Order: sequence, then C-alpha cells, then structure tokens
Amino acid sequence: MSTEQRTILIAVDGSDQAEYAYRWYRENIHRPGDHAVIVHCAEFHNVVTMPGPMIDAVEFSNKWKEEDERISILTTRFAEKMKIDGIHGRVRRIAGKPGEAIITAAKEEAACMIVTGTRGLGSVRRTLLGSVSDYVLHHSDVPVVIVRYQ
Repeated sequence: MSTEQRTILIAVDGSDQAEYAYRWYRENIHRPGDHAVIVHCAEFHNVVTMPGPMIDAVEFSNKWKEEDERISILTTRFAEKMKIDGIHGRVRRIAGKPGEAIITAAKEEAACMIVTGTRGLGSVRRTLLGSVSDYVLHHSDVPVVIVRYQ
C-alpha cells in the first residue's frame, strides 16, 4: 500500500451539489494521509451585475460586504467539516472565472485529482450558460471526478 500523500482539490460553492461532492469524496475517495484542498471561487460579479437601477456607493459597499460574509461562512463551514471528519487539508478562497481559477489552483497545489459537483444542466442550458465542470474536465491535466447530485 502506498504511503505517498495525495493532494485532492475539491471545488465547492454554496450549492447542495458541492456539499454532495464533498461527502462523496469523503466516503469514496479519501484515504488517510490525503491532503484535501477545498477551493471556493468568489464571484463578486453578482454584486456588480445586480438587476435594477444603479446603486450608490454605500449600497454597493454593503452588498460587497454581504457577499464577502457569505463566502466566509461557507469556507468556515467546510473547514469545520474537514476537522470533524478528520480530513487533513485546508480551505482556500480563489478568484476569477470559476473554471479557469479551479484549473490554476489545481496546478498551484500540485493536485493529483479534482473533485467537483455538477448541477446536471440539460445540453441546451449547458451550451448557453456554460458549465464549470465541463470546463474543468476539458482543461485539466489531472483526473477529474464530476459527482452528480442525487
């Protein structure tokens, strides 16, 4: 049995699909000695592209703080899950276009595998909207496990 440490990158957002992908990793892939790096790509463009009339600087600042707090809660929750589950590793906030940022983080972390969830978009919606998991699958240099939420 190999004692080589594996670095596994797990991409998460605030969705049920991401929660499921983490659980799936824990129950099916995790080995003692693994180093898990959970990454969350902050998408502050949601604040910038809010529908409706222009917002003033104070409202913008408040929305930015709300989004930052949401991300902090999410990353703290995953850090606590890892601690409870006895999984060695860390949670990392990354920025940029999610697919590209995940690929970059995997290279920076020297990950041997990427685990991500999928929303299970139909082919038309996936073509129009794009898919982070599709992007990661087609641009990764390491194996990618796409976990379909059930």
